[in-house]
Amino acid sequence: MVIALSNSKGGVGKSTLAVHLAVSWHEEGRRVALVDADVQGSSSLWLHEAEPQLPVFRLQTPDDVLEQAPPIAAKFERVVIDGPAGLSEVTRAILLVADTALLPCGPSVLDLRAVHEALRVVRQAQQIRQGPPVPLLVPNKLQVQYRLSQELLETAKSLGIPSLPGLRLRQAYADAAGQGTVVWRLGPRGEAAATELKSLFQELTAYESPNTQRRAANG
Repeated sequence: MVIALSNSKGGVGKSTLAVHLAVSWHEEGRRVALVDADVQGSSSLWLHEAEPQLPVFRLQTPDDVLEQAPPIAAKFERVVIDGPAGLSEVTRAILLVADTALLPCGPSVLDLRAVHEALRVVRQAQQIRQGPPVPLLVPNKLQVQYRLSQELLETAKSLGIPSLPGLRLRQAYADAAGQGTVVWRLGPRGEAAATELKSLFQELTAYESPNTQRRAANG
């Protein structure tokens, strides 16, 4: 299964989700690889510190993605692609090879506009491919007591796509990035973040493709 992290806006949590998802699956014994398609290379640098033995590929152009991502996916049980900010041709290429597209969205007007734009490009890829990728919204940086966070959760219901469990705005995520690790290795201060991420990842498994499930069952 190929999971793509996509959005037209930066700072919404793509790299955070990509690294934690890859490490979580790796710790479960899955055959996992990360594809870093963001020119900044944040997720590949972070993952090199958090899990040095986990394979990382840097694909920087649309041709790189279209030509190299499928062979990579054939070698691994799961591939996580951290896409660039913006709806570039690289993003469009990623959506042409992904099974699932995670769309992180923060609680701001700009974030909501960005996810609408990202969803439009996902729909275009679905029309071309007559099927995938499956889009899943990931509400992020939530502060439940604030109006914008509540509006995000309400808006998620009107997008017409499934929404995974939301993630709170927590210092633990920034701490994990700064220390080159994942939140469940931070001890007690990372427990709440670890719990909500594991809930999100568990729900994500419901959207695995049948081919991925068969490969997992066969070891």
